Amino acid sequence: MFKRYRHGMAAAFTVIELLIALSIFSVIAITLYSTFFAGISTWKRSGDNTGIYQNIRVTFDDIARDLKNMIYFTKDDESAYIFSGTSEQVIFMTLEEGISEKTEPQRELVRIAYSFDNAKGDIVREIAGISLGFDTRKAEKEILLKNVEDFKVEYCYFSGDEDDPYLWQEEWSDEEVKTPRGVKITASLKGGKGSKETSKITRIVFISTGVLGEKEL
Repeated sequence: MFKRYRHGMAAAFTVIELLIALSIFSVIAITLYSTFFAGISTWKRSGDNTGIYQNIRVTFDDIARDLKNMIYFTKDDESAYIFSGTSEQVIFMTLEEGISEKTEPQRELVRIAYSFDNAKGDIVREIAGISLGFDTRKAEKEILLKNVEDFKVEYCYFSGDEDDPYLWQEEWSDEEVKTPRGVKITASLKGGKGSKETSKITRIVFISTGVLGEKEL
């Protein structure tokens, strides 16, 4: 039954009560929408960063695999087969895994270069087989990562301290032209769309046939 006033008329909502109710409903709706929108934005940013980390991880896995399959050829420091390393480029001979025409696994001897194009922000790979004379300058460039803010390669030297023997330098130089025992790779990539965050990852690859450098740069 409706509540009645003294004069017998049915009670009704006033304009003020309707405005208050609409105001409360608007506040609740805006709060729910803001929470939902914030959740969606966080999810999208998280998805972008996950993709970035995955791309870095895949690239580092490729570099690590090729370094571990490295082939050491010569002591001639003028040879095309020597290991060459700077802070933005590493070049070496390795065995590339592939599939033959008979769909059987095989390995091909190649010379491979990983380098950083600072102007474009790209990490690039170049592979040259015997058909190109192992000359990576004649190989096609394959862009592995874009939007790279920083890329650095370091090489393992002996620090002179037996307790902490590893000293990392940004160039590989060895009088006997050997390969380094360890290579450290660091890359920093810009975040997803609208994100100011930077994703940074470091990978250290140890090479069983390598040696500690003895010359400090």
